[in-house]
Amino acid sequence: MVILRNGEMTERFEHGNLPNSLNMSPSYKKRIPVLFLFLPFLILRCFGAEVPSSPFLGVAYRYADAMLRHGRDVHGPENTGLFLSALDRSTLAPLADRPPAPEGVRESDRVGIIPRPLVGANLHHDQNFLRLLYVLSGLSGKSGYRDAADTELRWFLHNAPSPTTHLLPRGEHMSWNVFTDKPMPGQHSTSAEAKHEFSRPWMLWDRCFELAREPSERFALGLWEHQIANQETGAFDRHTAYWRHAPRDGMDFPRHAGFYIRTWAVAYEHTKNRTMLRAIETVLGRFEKKRHPRTGLIEQYSGRPHAFPALTLSLANDCHAAALLVPEPLASRLRAFVAREDEIFCRLPHDLKGTGGFVTALDKETGKQVAGYTPLWRAGYGSYTTAQVAMMCVSRYENSGKIGYRELITAAADVYLNSMPAENIDAWPMTFGHVISLALAAWRSTSRPVYMDFARKLGNEGVERFWHGSPLPRASLKANHYESITGADTLALALVELHLHILHITAVRCPSNTIDR
Repeated sequence: MVILRNGEMTERFEHGNLPNSLNMSPSYKKRIPVLFLFLPFLILRCFGAEVPSSPFLGVAYRYADAMLRHGRDVHGPENTGLFLSALDRSTLAPLADRPPAPEGVRESDRVGIIPRPLVGANLHHDQNFLRLLYVLSGLSGKSGYRDAADTELRWFLHNAPSPTTHLLPRGEHMSWNVFTDKPMPGQHSTSAEAKHEFSRPWMLWDRCFELAREPSERFALGLWEHQIANQETGAFDRHTAYWRHAPRDGMDFPRHAGFYIRTWAVAYEHTKNRTMLRAIETVLGRFEKKRHPRTGLIEQYSGRPHAFPALTLSLANDCHAAALLVPEPLASRLRAFVAREDEIFCRLPHDLKGTGGFVTALDKETGKQVAGYTPLWRAGYGSYTTAQVAMMCVSRYENSGKIGYRELITAAADVYLNSMPAENIDAWPMTFGHVISLALAAWRSTSRPVYMDFARKLGNEGVERFWHGSPLPRASLKANHYESITGADTLALALVELHLHILHITAVRCPSNTIDR
């Protein structure tokens, strides 16, 4: 099986299984990935060529093994099998205190009520770690990695949903307290007052429906009934509604609209429940109307004069994925929305050669730039790095083939070739992961060795800076604890991707590293 370049369609095999066409027999199925892995080595040996070295896969395995042995929930009333989202890197045990947050992280988003220790599990923060486990299972032929991920998903979907809304305690504002086995808000509030909010798209819905179909469907319906439909009728539920500034238009941020649309599209594919289509039509229609008739820009949220292009690019990525799963004429509407966004984003005055960044904000009526450009290494809530936006461009390029995106990818990769974080920047592992994946994307589209060489260099740098002294990576360059909110799992996934590229392994595919948006 070759690596699929389609950034969205690769998610169809996100749990690391081979397609049915290669399932020759139940016993042989487990050996196929391992057999394919040795082909590049055998070919190189036969011709007397030197086998390239790669230290990166071992780092990912040690990280995963440490989490399986020490990072799972064996505390509180029930041993849930959930992975803790913060740990002590020295003892590999739960944190007994609350270390200072890495730069750019809001205290309210961490896995613990202020000012208590970080004792939570947040599946949104750990999503790339779960994807990593599925990939390692495919690479090694060992089911233990896949089984651990399945156990977490199955338990959480069956046991953690709200009994009234069926929404899940994860994302930006909630997590699961592994010592009390109860939902936990990450801010100065009670659990009843905390909001359900995605922090990134959820790419594991296919696996969730396979493991727990009914809870997954109830969640998708709850997303419609308690966070959208009640707003359409003017009802207000202070416990579940996500209303920031405009009560009649609560699902208001473009990126969140995309996360919802993707959820409903996958739910429709698995259930054929037409309520999911109505939900997509409602939210898509809202954003179709938001486009300014002259500039085509979409406001950040209702009543705001500014447009943030990265937010609508994120929405476009999810609309593309949804269009593959829903019937006509809705699929055509989604594709038309994406095509318009592609046109707008690629012609914006990005200044990668001059400032190293993408445009961050524009006046929606005039199209004039009203803010600066994306930073290279300084990550944080409410902003994107250049590599983060470039990875959205990677997804769009590999799904559309539009030359404008390819040019933006290579220009962004060029910016990083001679760049490292300054001493005063508390860089995140997530950013290192994005830059590695960006360099690999530039290498795939140009075949220029400079990008592969840089990816290897940055991979070595990332391993040294984040993993030194422990199998668990540090939360940031200036932190010494493990905390997955800053994307250690994104970096680990990038290291596996780098390993596969170095050794030209195509039998087992690494999922696209594009979900941090």
